[in-house]
This record gives sequence, C-alpha cells and structure tokens, in this order.
Amino acid sequence: MINIGDVGDKMNFLVLGGNGYIGSKVVHSLLAIGHTVVCTRREKSDLRRVEDVKDKVVWIKASVDAIEAAMQYTTFDYILNMACNYGRENVLYDNVLEANIEFPLNVLNKAVEHGTKRFLTLGTGLPEDFNMYSFSKKMYSSFGKFYVDKHDIDFTVLKLEMFYGSDEPNDRFLPSVIRKMIDGDAVETTIGTQRRDIIASDDIVKAIMMVIDSNLSGYNEISVGTGVSPKLSEIIDYIWLETGKRSEVIKGAVPMRKDEPDCVADVSMLKSLGEWSPKYWKNGIKQMIQEMGGKSE
Repeated sequence: MINIGDVGDKMNFLVLGGNGYIGSKVVHSLLAIGHTVVCTRREKSDLRRVEDVKDKVVWIKASVDAIEAAMQYTTFDYILNMACNYGRENVLYDNVLEANIEFPLNVLNKAVEHGTKRFLTLGTGLPEDFNMYSFSKKMYSSFGKFYVDKHDIDFTVLKLEMFYGSDEPNDRFLPSVIRKMIDGDAVETTIGTQRRDIIASDDIVKAIMMVIDSNLSGYNEISVGTGVSPKLSEIIDYIWLETGKRSEVIKGAVPMRKDEPDCVADVSMLKSLGEWSPKYWKNGIKQMIQEMGGKSE
C-alpha cells in the first residue's frame, strides 16, 4: 500500500520518466521545495541521475495497473509526463508509439477517472510531421486537448527546442561534437544552414517550475526556448573556436535530412508567466565546454 499522507500546502506529483535527463532534474527541484514525488520505473531503469534522492522518492512499476493501484490510496495533484522515446534509426519506430502515446494516454485516462485535474507533458518544437517522434508527441497533445474539452482538466504541453547540458548523454549531438573537438578528432556535419534555438537544460527546468506555479487552466501549448536561432554552422564554428581550433571540421559530409526545419521558440507566453531570461547560447555552450574539460580560449 502507498500512503503518501498529508503534505499541507505542498503537492503530490506523479512523474513519468523521473529518472531521465530532464525528468531527474525536475524531481530534484520538486523535492528541494518540499513536494512529494512518486516516480514510475521500469525493471531495468537506470537510477544514477537520482541516486542522491532515490530514497526520498516513492517508486512504482511503470505499468498502468501499478499506477491505478497507487491512485486508490493517493490523490495526485499533478502528473508530469517527462518520458519519451526518440526511436532508433535501425528499427522502424522502435517503441516510440508505446512510450509516447499508448502508455501516457492510458495513465491520463486512469488519472482522470480518479480525479487528477492537472497535467504537464513535454512536447517538441519540431514540426509535427517531421518524424515519428514529433508526430507521436503531437498526437498525445491532441488527446490531452480532447480530455480538456470533455472532462474539464488542465493540460499543458511544453514544446521544447533543442536542449543541451554538460551532463546529458554523450551520444546526443552537441556533447558528442564538443567531446570530439576537445580531443582533436575530426567532426563531420551537414552544411549547417538549418537554424536551431538551443536552450540549456537547467533553463527548461526553470520553465517547467514556472508553469507549475502559474496554475494555468484549460489547454495550453507553450514554446520553450531562448527566442534566438543561430545557424547550426555558427554553433559548430563557435565550439571549434572555444575548444582551441584543434579539430578538422568537414561540413557537408553528412547529408541534410529531408525537409530540415528552422526552429525558434515564440517565448511570449513564457514571458507572460514571469521573468524569463535564459542563458544566451554562446554563454551556455562556453560553460558546457568548460564543464566537459575543454579549455576556453
């Protein structure tokens, strides 16, 4: 039996994907201000990102049955869907449909049955038809809007732009480029004409906490970025400069993806919720290089 108990003016959160990169940062922030956090976990979940607080979190199996059982004893004030699956290139859609639509939708359905009224999910600033990841995120958001209209809940989608941080997985684009340039290895890229609004991961967490504090009602889609959109080639050139110009950069060696979009966040809604002043991308990348062991010139 799970009995979280009365936390006064604090809230009970159910976090899907609380051991992930962004999710773990949100869990730390929620615990730091006294909220109670229940997280789902799969059998082989990696808990290293929450090792220091894992005993302060209530962990339950990442299954609809386990979540419904928890809801028999606990009223969740807020459900945060921090989980996602980007898919693997060599497997057709991998587990994208189950992770990004089926599981969180079943959780949403059970939660509404048990009286939970507030939901927040991470989406993407990519065009909805760009790939299965962006399409599945948009589909889940559409289900959220349906539930808002039919069941009078509050559902917020945070449309994230490309994020970065020195502690993010090494196979992601920016840390892999920075590591190669620190080591003096050759880097192959596209021609880099696509524009990207890149945002520090800690600023994403700030945006999430702002939204939680704002008590938005109904259905809301909020773009989360800096509002500045440099070309990818500018970002690569800056990393090359800040890591000492030791690497050979071969632009155009990687083909551009079909219909490669330019992405920039409209941050007007975030600014309407409070002070929004994210790191300028050059400052954030410079800090990231230093934290990864590079020597800024």
